[in-house]
Amino acid sequence: MVNTLADAMVVIKNAERARKKEVIITPASKLIQRVLRIFQQHAYIGEFERYDDGRQGKFKIALLGRINECKALLRLNLKIDQFEALERRLLPAPGLGTIIFTTNQGIMSMKEAEEKKIGGVSLCYVF
Repeated sequence: MVNTLADAMVVIKNAERARKKEVIITPASKLIQRVLRIFQQHAYIGEFERYDDGRQGKFKIALLGRINECKALLRLNLKIDQFEALERRLLPAPGLGTIIFTTNQGIMSMKEAEEKKIGGVSLCYVF
């Protein structure tokens, strides 16, 4: 089974370590687009655009050099009271970084899910 989100996170992390200014991710999907939009809102990446190559599509992403680590997670179903333990386990310090969830109200960061008081399935994290 192929996890395109995990592949995209590895490509972004490797490009950041190589100090590239931009990176191309393929294949493009709505899930990756929504995750990239959250990365952009939290200022981890710059502008990104999707373009069609006649096959699966690609994303061209401008990198800002602000990502130290980004990984896809096993998709675990978590409740609100489990968020703090997950944050302590994954992030280097409280409030430093973003964990992304998919919920019944869409894909959002952990902070948004806490504000709306809904649980969800963990997708990835970045700091």
